[in-house]
Amino acid sequence: MTNYAFTPLPPSRHDPRVAAAIGALAGNWRGEMVIDGTGEKVPFTLLRDHSSDAAVAGRFLFFATRDVAPTGMKLLEAANAVFVALVGPYYCPRENADVMTVFEGTRQGESIEGTFYTRVQNWRNTLRSGRFSATRADSSTRAA
Repeated sequence: MTNYAFTPLPPSRHDPRVAAAIGALAGNWRGEMVIDGTGEKVPFTLLRDHSSDAAVAGRFLFFATRDVAPTGMKLLEAANAVFVALVGPYYCPRENADVMTVFEGTRQGESIEGTFYTRVQNWRNTLRSGRFSATRADSSTRAA
């Protein structure tokens, strides 16, 4: 059984400008990562609720791919239309190890895009890197 623990953001980070940037990222995002070198495309989902609860502000609740169970994702920085987010650590079956992925991107309207890199937890060497893009999913199309 997997447990998810989210550490509250420090009070100094609750700046109204940051809150607006975080709010703009709310919703269900679906996209793909394209891995450098191989061109492999990996679909992913990001889920960020609309809560203003300090315990989850600045957090995407989950990140998931076809090989990775829903995993906690934390926004490290968010301002206007740019963001940096950390996923994990999470178990990667490809590496048979716990890894972390960092997304650095921009948001324009209903889409986000940027770069990512993945490293084994507590290692410096990058395992994978590439580009990602996603669009906000229309919640009205979800099954009831």
